[in-house]
Amino acid sequence: MREISAPDVVAAIGRGDELIIRETLRTRATPLELRQALAFAKGPANASPAAYQALPARMQRLVDLITVALESAAGDFAPEDQHGNRRRAAHHAA
Repeated sequence: MREISAPDVVAAIGRGDELIIRETLRTRATPLELRQALAFAKGPANASPAAYQALPARMQRLVDLITVALESAAGDFAPEDQHGNRRRAAHHAA
């Protein structure tokens, strides 16, 4: 299967930071892997350190990059908890 291209990445995460786009391309992921990483980053499994640790290294890297891109696009690095404190993504805290 072919590797992802810059238009694939931009379609998935938007035209945010060029460094994130470049690093995503460096993973040499397939379009399927990019879609799976995007679904993981957006889904409830992203809150589970065990689910993140079970991913292959390339998928972990993709999830990390996509998570940062999505959080940057949202304008907020991490949501606040009930006390107003910023939470780190579960896979970064593990």
